[in-house]
Amino acid sequence: MSKKIQGTEKNWDDGTLGTSLEHAEPSANRSLDIDETLAMQSISIRLDKSLIEDLKVIADINNLGYQPLIRRYLTRAVEGEMKQLIRNNANLLKKKGVVSPTDLKPGRKRA
Repeated sequence: MSKKIQGTEKNWDDGTLGTSLEHAEPSANRSLDIDETLAMQSISIRLDKSLIEDLKVIADINNLGYQPLIRRYLTRAVEGEMKQLIRNNANLLKKKGVVSPTDLKPGRKRA
């Protein structure tokens, strides 16, 4: 009879739990499942090569991939722009029932 491993945070973090292939069931379409779970959508965008290289340097310094860095930058920019729009158009938006930036995009999750 096998010994039951306690489901502690330490056991999950150090890989004692959750890493057994015996209990794993791979998804038929992993990337779609992940995108759906995270509410993400793949896009294609053309950027200057020098901008991409600069982003990679910044990302490396911050121990990130450059794509998560771009998501972070875009999220900050959009949230800032939405706040500015709300400040500048507060009366109009109040009439429409919008009280926060997330009200303008229902279901949108933060990065």
